[in-house]
Amino acid sequence: MMASGRWLYRWGAVLALAVMLTSQAALAERVAVSAIEGDKNNKLRAQVTGLLRKTRKVQVLPPAAWAKAAAKQKLRGQAAVDPRAVARLAPKLKVDAVLTGSAGRTYSTFNARLLDENGQEVWTGEFVLQRGLLPKYEARKFTQAVLDAVKAANAPAVAPPPAPEQPPVADSAPVPAPQPAPTVEQPAPEPHAAGKGEPEAVKPARPLEPEPSPAQGTASAPKTESTPRAPKPALVPESKPVPAWVELDEESHTYLTELEGSGGGFPEEEGVEAEGRMPPRLKVLLGAPVTWRRYCARPGATSCAEYDARPPEQQVGDITDFTSNAPYVGIAAEAEVFPLAHWPTLLRGVGLTLAYQRSFARTTVQVSTPVGETPEREVYATDTAYGAMLAYRYFFDLGKEGTPLFGYAGLRVGALGREFDVDEQVETPLPVVHRFYPAVGLDVSVPLMRQVRIQGSGQLFLRPNPGQSPWGDDDGSLAAEVRDYGESVSSMGWAAELGVAGDIWGPIGYSARFRLESYKDRYTGQGTRRGWTEGGVAEESYSSIIAGVTASW
Repeated sequence: MMASGRWLYRWGAVLALAVMLTSQAALAERVAVSAIEGDKNNKLRAQVTGLLRKTRKVQVLPPAAWAKAAAKQKLRGQAAVDPRAVARLAPKLKVDAVLTGSAGRTYSTFNARLLDENGQEVWTGEFVLQRGLLPKYEARKFTQAVLDAVKAANAPAVAPPPAPEQPPVADSAPVPAPQPAPTVEQPAPEPHAAGKGEPEAVKPARPLEPEPSPAQGTASAPKTESTPRAPKPALVPESKPVPAWVELDEESHTYLTELEGSGGGFPEEEGVEAEGRMPPRLKVLLGAPVTWRRYCARPGATSCAEYDARPPEQQVGDITDFTSNAPYVGIAAEAEVFPLAHWPTLLRGVGLTLAYQRSFARTTVQVSTPVGETPEREVYATDTAYGAMLAYRYFFDLGKEGTPLFGYAGLRVGALGREFDVDEQVETPLPVVHRFYPAVGLDVSVPLMRQVRIQGSGQLFLRPNPGQSPWGDDDGSLAAEVRDYGESVSSMGWAAELGVAGDIWGPIGYSARFRLESYKDRYTGQGTRRGWTEGGVAEESYSSIIAGVTASW
């Protein structure tokens, strides 16, 4: 008896301890960790989730649970932690709080935010990061701060017991009483429909009742049989393929294109044949560019990557990062003029190329300092590119007799310009750039067939310094582009293009190519911005896809 009593006592203690642990876990608050902005490979989110789970004081959802739930609602990025989104998703996931935040551009700080189940911000904190993660001393501070904030946010939710408000709810209970009455009326038409014995025939008759003709008669079933007979006269158009002149026209069209060739001449006439085997005098392109832009500026460094690799204590001074939220679209127009292209001498390769491109970008601006970072702000900017270059091309024909396929290799020399200007005036400094510079380039075009030819080009920019514009500097804004970063600047740049083009019909064709344009500015001397005492570096690049329709004569 003594042994059995001890055994029961021990098992009772174990059961009591299990009940206490399960009750504590049931009463623990549930927390979801959303995706952290600027967190590469979600390493910081995984660390934060592990820290909160180790405390065993809150229940933490799996790291990707919130992101998956938001993705099902087509919510991504900051939209997933919008107050309205949190109020919608929190009850579905049964969470009491949502932890979110953002890592700095240099991954040196973590701005944490805690939202309650209604999407209201209840706590914020800033913590230091090392290599994108929380160090031990910051991890302890962060964990305790989040636990205190979660408990404080959910403490008042237990207090309000609205007992007296429940009786009025009971008074409103008789309101659903009249609902069974319509439910009794609904089964009445069901046996009536079953009494007809043909429920399947009645169903197709009902959608025909809105029509004016079968609305009055109840014998709609035979009318439905007559309606499928109506499409029978529609079988009469089967005689459409009968006209043979259509086929003859298509055959004659293909026959004419075989005689034309790319130059538009006919082989029966010698003079026209010679002219048809010459390259076009004029080619015009009208299209749309899609562009991505990136800009960065770092003090006392030779490149942006070298500055970002430094320890946080050595990253001193104002830095600027400028990126577009999404590729922006614009218009592009180009012209190639070779007035001597039909001359039988080498002078036929002399010509002129003109280009103009203007796009409108919605861009995000953020300035980072060792103290902190300014909030991101969207501004609208204009991206303008233009140029005029003298060209010489050596044309060669890879086609057969009557169907010329002209390719070329050539050289271009001229002036180009690139301007990225912001229309809206904002408080933060912006990397507005105006460039106007001489350039040289090489062009190559190799035809594979009339419909496909491979085109490529490369250009070298000679001193594409910022603060240069052919329109002058009336207000001194161009000089400020250099003065902010140093006393003088030396720049270099290049561009490369690769794409395809071809003929579609007659003089009409197409062109699609990818263009990469890069600049690097090295500043020396004292600048007006903080930390720019010994100059620095700025890097700018444009990635564009230009596609459009061409016309050649």
